[in-house]
Amino acid sequence: MNTLPFFTAAAVSLAAAACGASTAEQPAATTAAPPSLTVAAETLATTFAAEGTVRARHRADISTRLMARVTDVPVELGARVRAGQTLIRLGVDDIAANRAKAEAAVTVAAAARDEAARMAARMDTLHAEDVVSRVQRDQARLGLTQAESQLAMAEATLREVETAAGYARIVAPFDGVVVGRSVDPGDLATPGMSLLAVESAGPREVVLAVAPELAAQLREGTTIEVVARDGGRADGTIRAVSGGADPMTRTVEVRVAVPANWATGVSVTALVPSGTRLAVTIPAGAVVRRGQLTGVHVVTGDVATLRWIRLGRAVGDRVEVLSGLEAGERIAQ
Repeated sequence: MNTLPFFTAAAVSLAAAACGASTAEQPAATTAAPPSLTVAAETLATTFAAEGTVRARHRADISTRLMARVTDVPVELGARVRAGQTLIRLGVDDIAANRAKAEAAVTVAAAARDEAARMAARMDTLHAEDVVSRVQRDQARLGLTQAESQLAMAEATLREVETAAGYARIVAPFDGVVVGRSVDPGDLATPGMSLLAVESAGPREVVLAVAPELAAQLREGTTIEVVARDGGRADGTIRAVSGGADPMTRTVEVRVAVPANWATGVSVTALVPSGTRLAVTIPAGAVVRRGQLTGVHVVTGDVATLRWIRLGRAVGDRVEVLSGLEAGERIAQ
């Protein structure tokens, strides 16, 4: 008595399952054909992805030629500085002592030169009166020359000390921002040691290493797309192309100007032109999006059927079709 209802319910369940499976396997919908356009292939520029890092147009790693203790660092990391502003002061005790010695040497040498000059003048007079020999006069002139040389050496030593004293006060080479600081008061600074780093706050650029055959096609003023790892995207302008390839890397250096508000140190990818190719593109407005799926309504006769396709990069208000659609087919606008 209960067998028929049981088989009836099972049949209904199986039918429902079959309908569900059919729906999942056929996501494309068919409708009456709307206004359409014919898909065509067009020539697109191909690009090569070149990696680089954003940097300031001007950067200075501040160091010194002295070995001395740091006495003052009046700027903090991130501080804005002006050209000529004091960045670091070094101890000058040794320099002061050397200056005193050099000044004393100059005084002694100047006195010796003056005395030698008087002696040479006197010997010239006596030689003219035939009181002394020519040899004696020449010896006096030689003494004057030697005294003048000693004075010149003493003055050069004093200038070296004064120059060294100038290194004790390190100033900003241009307007910028302090982006690195590796010393504090009391630290020992040595020649060549990086103490501070200053970057200009103006234009930013990216330096790319490009294959010579691609670099040969690039010209100053050309615009290329630059994509930053932090999500930024901009049109960069080529400002310089090296005249020859680096013998070590066999690449050509290309400098690209990017927006001034981009942070230095950010990695970027520049799309360098590398030729052309044929590709199928469609208006971006014709794309149907369902979650992560993308498709178009393909028109056949008077019927439009939804077909899933795979898209590539956007080209202005159009988008490239990588697969699922061929040139010559018609799609709904």
